[in-house]
Amino acid sequence: MTVEKSCMECGKNEHFSKEVFPGATGELLPVGSLHGAKYRIVVCGACGFTRWFVAERFLPLVKEKFEAEQ
Repeated sequence: MTVEKSCMECGKNEHFSKEVFPGATGELLPVGSLHGAKYRIVVCGACGFTRWFVAERFLPLVKEKFEAEQ
């Protein structure tokens, strides 16, 4: 997954990212829906604006467990 070249908040292009388990219990999405899924956090090094993404390898599970928005 590519990150936008510039921060949506401040316009700088200094980003840092890491895959993590979300929260103390490892679940931010509905319990059981994505058990064990990791998220990729992208943080702007200039202003701290933070975005969370479901790690790409878990996207098929998202498509299976969640309803598509119209």
